[in-house]
Amino acid sequence: MKFLLSAALCLGLATPALAADTHGRVVAYDSAAKKVTFIEDSLNWSNPQRPEFTVLPPKVVTLAEDPGDMAPKAGGRLRIDLEKKEIIVFNSKTGTIDTIAVEIVNKTDNVEPDNPALLEDGKPKIFPVVNKDTGEVTIYSRRQKNLSTIKVPMEYMDLPTATWDDGHNIKVTIDGDKGTNFVNLSKAN
Repeated sequence: MKFLLSAALCLGLATPALAADTHGRVVAYDSAAKKVTFIEDSLNWSNPQRPEFTVLPPKVVTLAEDPGDMAPKAGGRLRIDLEKKEIIVFNSKTGTIDTIAVEIVNKTDNVEPDNPALLEDGKPKIFPVVNKDTGEVTIYSRRQKNLSTIKVPMEYMDLPTATWDDGHNIKVTIDGDKGTNFVNLSKAN
């Protein structure tokens, strides 16, 4: 019996799961319960300029501590690729990741955060701007530094406005269903 247990331990068959760091994009956040729901980056942040938020189902963890002013913002946009004319979103109604072909209505590159196009009455404009009548969504991507208006198929216009916004990128150590060592990478950078 001791031999079997020793062999199992050597092979890693009887060891408990260890806490692991993971990276993802927040798609829901319940501040009262301190629960973060996120889509994991399948590359685990090995390419921060082009993460792959593709791991389903979404992970749900309860944060060990209140994140305070580092609390994450939730959003469904996982990627926008204007060269491919597509947007990839987490569809909160179906629980799926949808790749949606879009038509580019307008695109401006090299838009810094202090650009007047991002202001309204001297205050920062709130993005995304969704026009459910025309199927147009105006998005500002801080990382890509572009302001774009896209037209999406009308069947997606019943999704919440947050679908078109990017959630914050996070790093968290997961131990069971608990999240420790939470870092909001979007606010830290």
